[in-house]
Amino acid sequence: MKAFKKILCLLLAVVISLPIACVALAENVEENIPVVFVAGYTSSRMWVNRGTPDEKRVWKQDVADKVKEAVKKELPGIIADVGAATVGMYDQLFDTLEPYVNEVIEELRMNDDGTSKYDVELYPHSVEDTRLDSLNEMAYHPDWDSLINLGAVAGEKNVYCCTLDWRYGQVDNAKVLNDYINDLLAKTGADKINLMGVSYGGQVVSSYLTIYGGSKVNNVVLHSPALNGSSIVPQLLSGEKFSVAWSDFLRLYQAYTSNESEYAAITDIINPAFLDSFLQAFLNRFFMDLFINYGSVWDLVPLEDYAALRDKLLKDGKHDAIIEKSDRYHFEIAAKIKETFAALKSEGVDISIVAGYGSDLVVGNRTSSDGVIDLASTTGATVAKLGTTLGADYKGADCGVDRHYHLSADGTVDAAAGYLPENTWYVKDMYHGLGFKEKKITSLLTTLLLTDNIPDVHVSTEYPQFLTSRNNCNGVFFAFSNCAEGYLTKYSTELTVTNLSKKYSMTVDGIICTGADLTFGYSSDKVLAPGESMTVSVRGTLPSKDLTGVKVTVNYVQEKEKYPLPNGRTQSFLYTDDQLLDDVLTIDKDSGAETISSGAAKREGEFSFKTFFMRIGYYLYKFTARVLRFIGIKVKQPAI
Repeated sequence: MKAFKKILCLLLAVVISLPIACVALAENVEENIPVVFVAGYTSSRMWVNRGTPDEKRVWKQDVADKVKEAVKKELPGIIADVGAATVGMYDQLFDTLEPYVNEVIEELRMNDDGTSKYDVELYPHSVEDTRLDSLNEMAYHPDWDSLINLGAVAGEKNVYCCTLDWRYGQVDNAKVLNDYINDLLAKTGADKINLMGVSYGGQVVSSYLTIYGGSKVNNVVLHSPALNGSSIVPQLLSGEKFSVAWSDFLRLYQAYTSNESEYAAITDIINPAFLDSFLQAFLNRFFMDLFINYGSVWDLVPLEDYAALRDKLLKDGKHDAIIEKSDRYHFEIAAKIKETFAALKSEGVDISIVAGYGSDLVVGNRTSSDGVIDLASTTGATVAKLGTTLGADYKGADCGVDRHYHLSADGTVDAAAGYLPENTWYVKDMYHGLGFKEKKITSLLTTLLLTDNIPDVHVSTEYPQFLTSRNNCNGVFFAFSNCAEGYLTKYSTELTVTNLSKKYSMTVDGIICTGADLTFGYSSDKVLAPGESMTVSVRGTLPSKDLTGVKVTVNYVQEKEKYPLPNGRTQSFLYTDDQLLDDVLTIDKDSGAETISSGAAKREGEFSFKTFFMRIGYYLYKFTARVLRFIGIKVKQPAI
């Protein structure tokens, strides 16, 4: 039932902006410019009858307690109902759960015209109540770690959070944001604000800028913004059958919680086909009639899918008000994002995007994404299907810029076609909205928002356009010396390997390179404590062609509680010796630095029998467990 409880909680926020965390400081912070933060979907507290004896919080209530109550009260019937559900007979179970589910979602219902069925109030919402120091006193933060980190840099009395009724669409909430900003400027006496939006909040910020302009805004940062929605939404609304990408979903959950347990093992014992079918039936039974009246849901449908889905599902004549507003969003705002951003920049508004990529959407359609929003929807870039590249013959987008400076090292992204080619940063393996989980990305976000130190992707050797996630659940991170992250040059005589884990020690079990004849000198007996790094020598022959993709894989063994776990991570690098990249790469070509020696080179260090037998033992266990489960014998998972 624990799994069911988590599924129920998950379904209450189909498209969410996940909380985020870490600590950073930005240099040269401009003083006296208030910061307005707009959080993601489902982030605000909402109430009915607030301030009366009948007061009830209708969102952000403790769903887990309600699930426990239902399970405890209905346990005998639920056991029988679950048995029926395993063979596709869901009605009995859903009939049992219906009163409990409705208790959670009833006051969230909207009328056919997109207005709230109940008198729902946002609280906190006023400028005074949503200043960070006030939120701290309430012990409430719509996106806890993002606000905490912004407050650490800008000051908690200078950071504000505009809360929104996330059921409403972009036109309505852009007005709410405009009213909030006007009130804030009047109360503080400031002339302008710095503005950050995350996920759905980024979509609202973009809509606000389109409708009301940027005259009141200094810097804008959009973190994982849903600028053109998410392909998850039309897939769910249309009833199209989906297969959840459980491994990616579990990694997203793992990164979100910073829990380093081996969740991937769960995929060996669950029945994905059953869970997919159950989720689809659950959504259809309880949530489709709820979502159909949400303007926000319709605005999260990508432009290319919107008209057909609108004509299919909103053809009864009852939803004209929703259609009018969502048509305006799609055809006047979403369709003109690039032009809007270009106009804002010409007016002096500094606007930037930071997005994650390289993971499957949770519905498993093999789209490169941050797990929740397609990268193409977030950034407008040209993006290869997950598991493929743009191809060796790919010519690049014709955007008046040299495509080479905007191609990812793994060959999957051409940023030149994006909404902001010169002001979008891409973070490989970063999940949705989790930039504040990482010190480096936190520093990037706060520096972009609070200073003018990084005008574009070319000027900072610390923040090239393509970065790699350092979330602790990604195991290891590695980078070559004497160049910017994601690059490799003839001056890169060393590779630094960092154990990202906050909990487990690890040993490097092998370093493999493809795309260049490189070998690495290291000791396989070196134990890296959590957070510790080691530097290894690099030898070999480099490619003869600039801007050639090179892949490096670091295999390692993580010392879990009871069972050492072999793992590995692959990162891509661009090789270059191009003088034109001097403003990107930290290279002193006159320093006489030692170049990588050419010719054959052997791995230094001794062969490790320990890690070899750990790896063999682990895979023998996995194979045996699968066989035993196949014949019906339950196998207890090791505590790792």
